[in-house]
Amino acid sequence: MRNHLKKITITAIWGVVFTSLVLLFYFPMIGHALNENKRVLFISSYSENFPTVPLQIKGIQSALDEKVSLDIEYMDTKRLDTVENKQLFYENLAYKLKNLPPYDAVLVGDDNALQFMIDYHDTLFPQIPVVFFGINDFDRGKSAAESPYFTGMFEKFSMVETIKIAHKFNPKASQVIGIVDSSLTGQGDQGQFLATQSEFDNLDFRVLNVSDYTFAEFGEVLKNLDNDAILLYLSMNQDKNGVVKDLSDQYQFLKDNTTIPVYRTSIGGIGDGILGGKLIDYEAFGRISGNLIMDILNGKSVESMGLIEDTPYYYIFDYDLIKKFNIPESLIPQNAVLINKEPSPLEKYREIFVSIGVLIIFLLIVSLILIVDNLKRRTIQKQLQESYERLKISNDHLEKTEDKLRTQYEVIEKSLKEVGILNQKYAIATEITNSAVWELDLDTNEILISDNFSNVSRILNENEKFEDLLSRLTDPEHKNRLLYEIQSYCTGRKNEIDIQIPINDENNKVKWLLFRGRGISQGNGLIKQIHGILMDTTRMKEQEDYIEYLATHDFLTDLPNRMSFLEKLADALDSGKPGAVLLFDIDNFKAINDTQGHVYGDEILKMIAHRLSDLSNEKTFVSRFGGDEFLILIKNVNGTQEVENFAQIIKAAFDKAFVLNGKANNINISMGLTCFPEDSCDINQIIMNADTAMYHVKHSGKNNYIFYYSEMKDIINTRIEIEAIIREALETDGFKLLYQPQVDLCSAQIHGFEALLRLKDHNIQPDQFIPVAEDTGLIINIGRWVAKSAIEQFAKWRDMGLGEKIIAINYSSKQLKDKNFIAYLGQLITTHAVKPEMIEIEITESILLENDTETMSFLQGLKDAGFKIALDDFGTGYSSLNYLTYIPVDKVKLDKSINEKFLNLKNNQVMDSLISLAHSLKLEITAEGIEDWNQYWQLKRGGCDYIQGYLFSKPLDSAAAENIFNHIFEIDDENKPVNDLINPFF
Repeated sequence: MRNHLKKITITAIWGVVFTSLVLLFYFPMIGHALNENKRVLFISSYSENFPTVPLQIKGIQSALDEKVSLDIEYMDTKRLDTVENKQLFYENLAYKLKNLPPYDAVLVGDDNALQFMIDYHDTLFPQIPVVFFGINDFDRGKSAAESPYFTGMFEKFSMVETIKIAHKFNPKASQVIGIVDSSLTGQGDQGQFLATQSEFDNLDFRVLNVSDYTFAEFGEVLKNLDNDAILLYLSMNQDKNGVVKDLSDQYQFLKDNTTIPVYRTSIGGIGDGILGGKLIDYEAFGRISGNLIMDILNGKSVESMGLIEDTPYYYIFDYDLIKKFNIPESLIPQNAVLINKEPSPLEKYREIFVSIGVLIIFLLIVSLILIVDNLKRRTIQKQLQESYERLKISNDHLEKTEDKLRTQYEVIEKSLKEVGILNQKYAIATEITNSAVWELDLDTNEILISDNFSNVSRILNENEKFEDLLSRLTDPEHKNRLLYEIQSYCTGRKNEIDIQIPINDENNKVKWLLFRGRGISQGNGLIKQIHGILMDTTRMKEQEDYIEYLATHDFLTDLPNRMSFLEKLADALDSGKPGAVLLFDIDNFKAINDTQGHVYGDEILKMIAHRLSDLSNEKTFVSRFGGDEFLILIKNVNGTQEVENFAQIIKAAFDKAFVLNGKANNINISMGLTCFPEDSCDINQIIMNADTAMYHVKHSGKNNYIFYYSEMKDIINTRIEIEAIIREALETDGFKLLYQPQVDLCSAQIHGFEALLRLKDHNIQPDQFIPVAEDTGLIINIGRWVAKSAIEQFAKWRDMGLGEKIIAINYSSKQLKDKNFIAYLGQLITTHAVKPEMIEIEITESILLENDTETMSFLQGLKDAGFKIALDDFGTGYSSLNYLTYIPVDKVKLDKSINEKFLNLKNNQVMDSLISLAHSLKLEITAEGIEDWNQYWQLKRGGCDYIQGYLFSKPLDSAAAENIFNHIFEIDDENKPVNDLINPFF
C-alpha cells in the first residue's frame, strides 16, 4: 500500500512538472514567434540631445519585446523649425524607406512629428499603424485619431499640481510669484502661469520679470521675498543689460539669492538649488506608448484603442532642501523621488533582504510542517501497529466481534489516507525547497538521507559511514567543521546544529548545503540519533557573494571601486612601507558625452578600464574613483623615479586610439602624483594631494602629469580667491575701464583710446585675473561688459560735444564661445547710434590657434558688420608675418618688446622694414609701450602712424580722458611737450 501511494505521488509530481515546463516554454515561444523580425520606427520631433528624448527612448525599449527592432529618426525641430529642414527630413526618410525593409508600426513623439505623420502617412506609411505621444495640441491629436490607423496619448503640464503641493508645504502662503524673462519662451511661461490663477481663489498671482532688472538688482528683490510667497521658477535667461546666464548659472544664482523654497515644473535644477515639483514622467510616456505598439503587433486593432488623455507624472524633491526648510516628510507624496537622500543599506538591498527573509520564513514553516508531519506519521504508524496487534488478538473472536472489526478497519483505512496525504505534502515541500530529511545514528555512524535530494542521494552508498561520505563530498576543513558542530551539540555547547558547507555533486560542481538538526533522547538523557533538515543554499550563497562583489566594485567598469581603493591604501599605510597614489581623469571627456552621448562615453570608460587592468600586478592596484577619474596605488616604491616611470607607462597606454563604432577616439589624460609617507600619512590628505596636483595639470595645459608639492595649494587657493573676486565684480559692478590715448605722429593729436579693464576695489593686475576669467568662462560676460561700457562712454563723449574718436577693446580667444557676440555689438551700436568703424576690436595671434575655420568666420563677420580689427602684440609670435597675408585686419600694433629690441639699435632698418611691410599691405601701424623720445623720433622718421605709451599718457579714468580729449601735443627742440598736461614723467 505504501509503495503504491508513493508511485501515485511521484506520477502526480512528474505530471505537474511536465505541465509547468510546457506552460513555461511553449507560451513564450509563441509570443516570440509572433514578434520575431518585427520592425518599429520612432520619429522624434527633437534631437537625441534634448533632455526628454533619451528618457522616452528608454521607456519605449523597456516595453518592446527583445525580438522587435527599433529604429530612430530625429527631426531636430527644436533648433530648426523650418520648412527646409522638414523637407530635407522627408527626402532623407523617403530614401531610406525605399531601400530598407518596411516597418510594422510607427511611433511619433511630440507635435511636429505627429503633423509630419499626418501629412505623409499615405505617402510613406500606407496602412501602417501609428502611435503618437507627448502631444500638447489636443485638436491635432483628436483629428489624427479619426484615422483608423492612428491612436496615442496627450501631454498636460503640471503647474497646478506643483502650486498645490507648494501650498501644502507652506499653508501660510498668500501669494504665488512666477519668475520669467522677456524672451518668447518667457512670454509663453507668463501666459501659462497667469492662466493657472483661476484654479486658486485664495492665492494672489504676481510675475517677477528678470529683464526689468540687472541680475544684481534682481538678486536683492529675491532676497527680500517673505515666507508668505510660493516662488515658481519658469525662465530667467537675460537681464535688462543683456547679461545672459546659462541654466547652471541660473540655478546657482537662485541658490545664492533666495531664502524661501524655489519650485519648478520643468526638467533641470532640482538638486542644484531648486526644491522640486511635479514633473512629467517621460520614461513612462515612452513605456506606455511601447506597450500600445506591442498590443498592435500582437494583433489588437488600432480602432479598438481609445485615446489616452492621462499624463504620467512623478513628484521629485531635493531632500537636502526638504530638511533645510523644515518641511515634514509626512507631507511628501508617496512614491516621490527624493534626490540627495542617502539610502540606508536596508533600503539599498531591500529586495534582496525581503527575498531572503521570505525564504527563511518559508523554510521555518516547511521545517515546522515536516516536524509536525513526522510526529503525526510516527503517531499514526504506532496506532496502526497497535490496531494490527488488536486485530490479530481478536481474530479468534471474529464472529463475535465482526461489527467492532469493521469499525477498526474503517479507522485503518482513514489512517492510510492521512498517511498518503502527509507523504504528498512532504514530497511537495522538499521538492519546492530542494531540501531533504537526514538521520544520523550516533552508535553506528550511519546516515540516511531521503532519496528526493539529488545533490547527495545519487552518490550515497548503502550503509556508508557518515565520515566516509563527507570525505568523498567535501574538503577536510569543512568536514571537520561539520563534525565539530555535531560534537558541540551533543556535548551541550550548542542548542542545535546549524552550519553551511560546500560539497561536490555528481557533476563535480560545488554546491552549498545547510545542515540543521537536533537529537532525540532515549529517555536517559543520552542522544542516540540526530534528525534534521538538509537544504541546498547554493543560490543564496551566490547572491551573498554577488552583493559583496557589488559593494567593492564599480558597476560599469568592473574595476575595484573607491571603497576598495581606500581599504588597500589603509593597508599600505599600516605596512609602513613607502608608496604612491596616482589620480587622473580624461581631458575634455565632457565633450565626448555631449557630442556622442553618455552611452558612448560609458563604452569608452569600459575600454579604458580594460586597458588599465592590464597594468595591475602585485605592486599596483587600479580602481575607478568616479566619473572619468581613476586612482592607482603603487606599493613598496623604491624612489620617485619608479613612480615617474609608472606614470609614463600609464600615459603610453593612451597613445593608441580607442576605436568604437568605427571611430578612433584619441584620449589624453591629466594626472596628479603624490608619495607617502613623504607628502602625508593621512588617507584623506593623500587623496586631496593627488587631486590638487591633477588640478594643477588641468590649468597648466592638460595632457601631462606632475608630482604634488605644498605650494600648489597656495596657487590653487589664489586662483579660487581671484575667481570669487571676479564673480563678485560681475554682480556688484566691481569693474572699471581706463582709457590710454593713441597719438597721431603727424598731427600730435589724440587719434583714439584703448579701453583697459581694471578691478575697482582690488589691486590685482589684468595679467593675473584675465587668465582666471578665461579658464572659468567668465570672460564671456566680462567681454560683453567691456563692450557695453566702452560704447556707452563713446556715446557719452559724443553727446557732450567732444567729438568722435576710435575706441579699441580687447577680445580674448576664449570669447569665441560667445556665438552671439557680433550680434550683441550690433545691438549696442544701434542702441547708441555709433558707427561701427569707430569701434576697433584688438585680437592676438593666440585666437588663430583655437579654431582656424571658426576664427576666420568670426573675423569676417566683424568686417562685414563694419568694425575695425587690430592685430595686438605683433612680433611676439612665430607666424606674425604669415597672418598678415590672409587675416582681414586694419591695423598692426607693435609689441613693447619688439620696440625695445629694435628701436635702441643704431641701425633702425628692421623697424623701418616692419613699418614699410605693414604699409605695403595697406595696414596702419601703432607702436605700444613707448616711453622715451629717442624711440619717438625713430618711429616718426620710419613713418609709424600712431604711438601709445607713458611718453604721452598713462591709462586714465573717463573724467581725466575728457580733459585731454582734443588736446594737441606741442614738441619743442628739447623733445619735450610744451603744454605738459598729463605726462607723468615731465
